[in-house]
Amino acid sequence: MSDNSGDVATQVANVFGGEQQLNTMNTDAKRMLADAQAGRWAVDEETGTHLRQAVSQMQDQLTDVGRRVYLLKQAPKFGNDEYARMASAHFLQAMDSDDQSLVRVFEAAREMLTTLSQAIEIAISKYDAADDAATQALSKFKDQGSR
Repeated sequence: MSDNSGDVATQVANVFGGEQQLNTMNTDAKRMLADAQAGRWAVDEETGTHLRQAVSQMQDQLTDVGRRVYLLKQAPKFGNDEYARMASAHFLQAMDSDDQSLVRVFEAAREMLTTLSQAIEIAISKYDAADDAATQALSKFKDQGSR
């Protein structure tokens, strides 16, 4: 049996445009979250709903894949002799040893989508709060004009 975990990890990363693109997207999602929390990024409900749906669909797809990725975190039962234990340990290391291994790429993609989802929710709430504040400020002028 050949070890094609790198190929699978590459395929998962390629869904997001490659490993470097996935890393960039993860960094960007964290920046968007920080910007939303600081009030520097806001989005209206309609746009936010579309963004929310896209992220949710991707999360659903990763959940389906996650059911199988979970198995890659388990030591395969090759046997109890020394060679079987070494092979089992090698398999686990290949699946979850560095940022290019399948489990880590999958988890990075899932983390990025979670962060992006949080950023969208906060950005929607910031937009709503800004809209409410603008409405209140404008109503003061309206009230003063009617006097």
